[in-house]
Amino acid sequence: MRKINRMAVLIPGGLLAAAVFVGGCTSMAEQPPPAPGSAVGAANVMDSNVHAVDIAVDLEFARNGSSWMVSYVEGKWDDSTNGAPHTVPGGGPTQVAALAPDVQFLSPFAGGTPTAEPQLDSEGLGVVPISRDDFIQQHNQSAKIWLDDNGQVTKIAARYQP
Repeated sequence: MRKINRMAVLIPGGLLAAAVFVGGCTSMAEQPPPAPGSAVGAANVMDSNVHAVDIAVDLEFARNGSSWMVSYVEGKWDDSTNGAPHTVPGGGPTQVAALAPDVQFLSPFAGGTPTAEPQLDSEGLGVVPISRDDFIQQHNQSAKIWLDDNGQVTKIAARYQP
């Protein structure tokens, strides 16, 4: 197992610097042998090597040379008020990840300015494909983020919050 920690620093002038720390790595040689009859590697075949952050808040996008980075804080649902539950920061550190070249952006609305009825999936996430620039312009409060095994963001779906 490996543990990945990310740290972000916002440098005056709008530059975003990131560092990734990997710890707790163990080699396959250090793993116990599989039980007889077990399906070794079946989890890797079934697993698409994609990890998701269910609730990401405080999304910020920054250019890093020719690529893009996103910073976010893992969030949680807050239903302590009499109103509808809403997302809030979970109290953890700011995370930073590079956007994959073919990252998908999904929103409840088309275009940079929401105008129509939201189009959502069963989790309340947007299903309308939009451009990165439109996604940034919408100033989404929270999203679900999918990361590949290299830590790059492959998909971001904005969470609808009326």
